[in-house]
Amino acid sequence: MTELKIRVLGDLEVIRGGDVLNLPPSKKTRGLLAYLALNQRSFRREQLCELLWEIPDDPRGSLRWSLSKIRKLVDHEQQPRIIANRTNVSFDASNVDIDACSLHALAEGKLDDMGTDAIQQAADTYQGGFLEGLDLPNFHDFYTWCIGQREHVLRSQTTLLKALLLRLGHQPEQALDYSNRLVSLLPYDEAARVSLIQLLVQLDRMQEAEQQYRMGLRLLEELGVEDSGILYRAWRGTPGAAAKKPGATESGIDTAEVKRKPAKAFGAAPSMDKTLVGRDRELEILTALFNEVAETSVARVLLIRGDPGIGKSRLLHAAAALAREHRAGILKADAFESELIRPFAVWNDALRRSLPGNSTSALLGSGERITRDQVFASLSDLMCEQTEKRPAVVLFDDVQWCDESSAGALHHVLRINPRRPILIVAAARETELRDNAAVQQVIRGLRHDNLLQEMKLEPLSASAIHELIVNQAPQVDAGKLSKECAGNPLLAIELARAEAEGDTGSSLKELFRERMSRLDEDAVAVLLWAAVLAPRINIKYLEQITGLERDRIDASVEAAEQQGILHPGERGLRFSHDLIAKAVYAEISPARLQMMHRRAAELLEVDAALDLELAADLAHHAPKSGDPALAAKAMVFAGRLCLRFYANEDALALYQRGLDFATQLGTADRVCRTLELCDVRLSAAPLEDWETAAKEYIDLAEQALDHGALPHARLGYQMASYVRWAHGQWSDARRNSLQAERVTRTGTDEQQIIGMAEAAKCLALLERDLSQADALVMEARSLAERNRINCAAIPVCLGILRYYENQVDDAVEHLEDARTICKAQGDRLSEYMVNEYLTMIEIERGDYAAAKIHCNTLIDIGTRIREGSERPFAVALDALCQYGLDAEDPGLDAVMEELRVADAKQRLAYVLNRSAILDLRHQRQEIALARATEALQIAQLMERPSEILQAHITLATVQRNLNQDAEAEHIKAARELAAGPVARWARERAEQILNS
Repeated sequence: MTELKIRVLGDLEVIRGGDVLNLPPSKKTRGLLAYLALNQRSFRREQLCELLWEIPDDPRGSLRWSLSKIRKLVDHEQQPRIIANRTNVSFDASNVDIDACSLHALAEGKLDDMGTDAIQQAADTYQGGFLEGLDLPNFHDFYTWCIGQREHVLRSQTTLLKALLLRLGHQPEQALDYSNRLVSLLPYDEAARVSLIQLLVQLDRMQEAEQQYRMGLRLLEELGVEDSGILYRAWRGTPGAAAKKPGATESGIDTAEVKRKPAKAFGAAPSMDKTLVGRDRELEILTALFNEVAETSVARVLLIRGDPGIGKSRLLHAAAALAREHRAGILKADAFESELIRPFAVWNDALRRSLPGNSTSALLGSGERITRDQVFASLSDLMCEQTEKRPAVVLFDDVQWCDESSAGALHHVLRINPRRPILIVAAARETELRDNAAVQQVIRGLRHDNLLQEMKLEPLSASAIHELIVNQAPQVDAGKLSKECAGNPLLAIELARAEAEGDTGSSLKELFRERMSRLDEDAVAVLLWAAVLAPRINIKYLEQITGLERDRIDASVEAAEQQGILHPGERGLRFSHDLIAKAVYAEISPARLQMMHRRAAELLEVDAALDLELAADLAHHAPKSGDPALAAKAMVFAGRLCLRFYANEDALALYQRGLDFATQLGTADRVCRTLELCDVRLSAAPLEDWETAAKEYIDLAEQALDHGALPHARLGYQMASYVRWAHGQWSDARRNSLQAERVTRTGTDEQQIIGMAEAAKCLALLERDLSQADALVMEARSLAERNRINCAAIPVCLGILRYYENQVDDAVEHLEDARTICKAQGDRLSEYMVNEYLTMIEIERGDYAAAKIHCNTLIDIGTRIREGSERPFAVALDALCQYGLDAEDPGLDAVMEELRVADAKQRLAYVLNRSAILDLRHQRQEIALARATEALQIAQLMERPSEILQAHITLATVQRNLNQDAEAEHIKAARELAAGPVARWARERAEQILNS
């Protein structure tokens, strides 16, 4: 039977009969293989779908696709390994050699019975981190499993290394490499570093011993741990330290030697390479496609797929050169993994780089309210403008990380402009493209529309690689090197340069390590932090996060530039190639990586208050920090900022990720973070089951109250109150709102202010207990003024109360104050509510022109905040205002039908009542009768006294005009209602008909 091996230490590999098999490009598929192989139990299909796929991705279909790919790798005709039926999936691991399992068996066995050579062989064999580059941090359960496996592997590897070092105690030269590896695995373990320093001292390598001593101090400082002195004693405790070489720094690095040997940038284009070697066919396709676009005015997309370093970016450079040669317009940008939640990130960067003064660039960068449709339309207009006189070429690199909105905009621009000379050339990594569902959807759409041409970049031929090496470094042995690089042009270029400069590495990782060895500990620390912060690497953050002085940062950056590792970029600094950034990142131990991501997240938390780009970085770093509390808090923070910029889909995704982290917290923290996340969820989209959600909010509020978390208890009750108010459960909404106020009475002044103000606002919205609402809001206002606290609910409530009292000028003043506070705080739902009442006030005044101006704002906000009744109501109000201005009904029935579909009964009753008033004015008695009758039924159902009264007034007037007997019935009802608690404007209208 065919021997099968699965390697999960380092990069995932599947080996059958000694041959390394080509793995599927999807990271999720490879992750699924590792998960099934290591867990070795049966899983329900639903579990695996939830593990690695989101609902929009068709998880069941994706799972079937992935299992079919895995079967081709591991199944044998005599022994199928994937055991699956309609409900369950498992992996038969019998007779499969899985390196991690073998490692654990050795480490947890009897090492004392093993020979030194056997332990040494095991330590050499079982190296590398668990599933390097395949942890999928956006999928919490899989990521958590990876972290657990990584820690298990780390424990087993350190067990082997410690046992081996005990055996090699009298052989320092042999022990040194293993001691270095142990310190790399356990960077914060003082005992491990002490042993390494002692070995270096024994071998009279004092400069390296000093470097290890200073690195140990730096790491202790990162942890905030006081130095115990044992590192110093290990370094200085043995006499015989070697003298420094002339020109050496305190750390023993000869800076003169470093400066004598600058290296060209990794991945940079060869200076003498004027063409793309070995890519004649690809250049012909690119040129033919450009000519087709330019000569026939058609839109096309070329998608270039390939592995890292295969030459995708170089082909994009060739496309740019072709565009410049023909004087075409050029837009170009790169997508970044950490920016998947930043709306329109790729287009924003492209416009900011190439057309910074353009109206679309200003629109995207303004931070003002803009709808998705506005951006799509603006981009389409921009491409029309750019292609009036010349073709436009758009170059997007690394689109496997493209955000959903940028991908959608790309498809929209092409569908709207199929007869425009637009060529979009996009490059993507084959191994990661399939895992971006949004981009995959766009690719399918482009194929369907016949707009897409695809190009797969294969490894270069041996002759092309030989030519490339000769062009780069004629003096090296091109024949030997061409056999080592497996057709990868980036590796070929770097191996040629390295040999020409005297380096000995045979891979990018080894070449990088050689160049790193020339740097002092400050420069190494700066590079490691740069790899963590990438792609947003700037001097300010490096200075803050490393704790180094600015001149030391500058010197370190300069040294890294001389070695061709870092160079200036549009965002500050950037690595010369993403593969180099990954190589640097891979040098950091898992324990230190978590600490570094935590530090980065804490730093960004301070600076990301109003910057969606930094919020995206925060959401990237926090989940990798190993701190679920920080990660959950970051998801709340980033989610709220997404809401501020109307990125509702991203806010929903962050809500879901945050819930996963919250489940790992203690009870009190879990409840508080969950309530905050639910608040994000409530603002981002309508609830599918509002009754269940309201009960959940109450339950969470009760738990928060049990733990003394008063602000969070108030939030839970307040959310339940809002949901129930929105769906007509007035009594429950009132009770929840008053409970929210009660729980804050023993809290801080700020908590009491918010509690009283929110309760008063709810009572005002409910049109219940208006005198109590007035008393509560006045008390909150007085306390807020004494404490200089701004609370938007106070002016909102005062504006609503004055509206009911028909003191419209005062109402407008309070609502304008509220709008300013809501905008500043990014509270879009409250901002909508404020504009809603400002519109209604102008309608009550009969100033439809002024009301229509407010409607424009209302439609804008309603379109963006979520898919609820906000936009239909805004559109209905706009049509109502047009009716008031033109005396023509502009399709009010159609827009009111949208309110019925949205189940917005309260808002529907308002529009029906005001439409009926206008119907009466224009002598459309029958229409007024029908609308007022429906308004009355709804208002009675919703228990809205002012709207009920308004409906009776209209119906009484219609009956009087038609000389029908029902007038008396409505007059009687109006008289009874006018004597109770209703809005003053409704009472005054009732008095007019009662007295006539």
